[in-house]
Amino acid sequence: MFRRLLAAFRTRQPAAPAPAMDDVITAYDEHGRQVAMSRDEWRDKVLHPQLKAHWDAPDALYGTILTALSDGFAPELTTAAARLVEIDGLPERSHVTYGIVLLESGRLDEAEAVLQAGIRTVGETAALLTNLAKVKHDLGDKDEASALLRRAVRLDPNFEHGLNGWLAVERERTGEAGGLAALREACALPGSWRARLLLARHHLAAGDLPAAREQYTAVLTGEEVDGGALMTMAADLGQYGHTGLIVTLVGPVYEPMRHGPQPAFHLLRACLETERVAEGEALLARLRAVAPPPFTRHLDEFQRAFERLHHTEAHA
Repeated sequence: MFRRLLAAFRTRQPAAPAPAMDDVITAYDEHGRQVAMSRDEWRDKVLHPQLKAHWDAPDALYGTILTALSDGFAPELTTAAARLVEIDGLPERSHVTYGIVLLESGRLDEAEAVLQAGIRTVGETAALLTNLAKVKHDLGDKDEASALLRRAVRLDPNFEHGLNGWLAVERERTGEAGGLAALREACALPGSWRARLLLARHHLAAGDLPAAREQYTAVLTGEEVDGGALMTMAADLGQYGHTGLIVTLVGPVYEPMRHGPQPAFHLLRACLETERVAEGEALLARLRAVAPPPFTRHLDEFQRAFERLHHTEAHA
């Protein structure tokens, strides 16, 4: 989705020529073979034909713009992004996309005008406000950027780019204390879980496990726990050496069909590291019933690891 488009909040510097090693783009031919071509060649032989072919297909045009933006072709995309605004049935998506194309091209005033037009069309949304704040930040108005980001976070406290942007700007404006105060304010918003995970990470780094666990408990007892939240929680607990808590906190909440496979891998590794063979094998059985074929190889690897633990225990 368009939410992935937002760049980090940083002072924009004039674009510099790309190093020679970055002047090559990897593409795939009609037979699926990987080919390397220069940026100019990719622009002329791949990008421009794709834009032309997708001129009347908003989803395909958006996808092409998104890919080209990630490869640094923003100045080549202004006409296509304007076309997306004309034909897209998702005006929030199209205005955000066009605004970022202009922003990444250094055309800040035009980017602001497009994002304001989007707000007039669909009202204030977290994505539109966050990108408008990025424009204001790059224009040097950090106070206005902060105010816009705060509104974005209040609209959607779990919109990652809005939350991270607000915390970054507050740290820039008022130091670490200001960033922490903003984080605590975000935690208090209804339905907020992403900020709680960040605050828990702060507590883990400070060695305050009870405070971190309090935040995790608040997230896990929410009405609907996001799979990404479980993955982040498990990864942070593992990083700070609390592997057993991955099993006891995340394990009872995790549901394969609802939360996806990634949290399961953290759980399985935690079961191995803490030698909880029964829990690990029970989770494997649940996963095998629903896992798509690409993941079965990984499950087989975990199964062999648990079997080795069985063998070790039998000969202990």
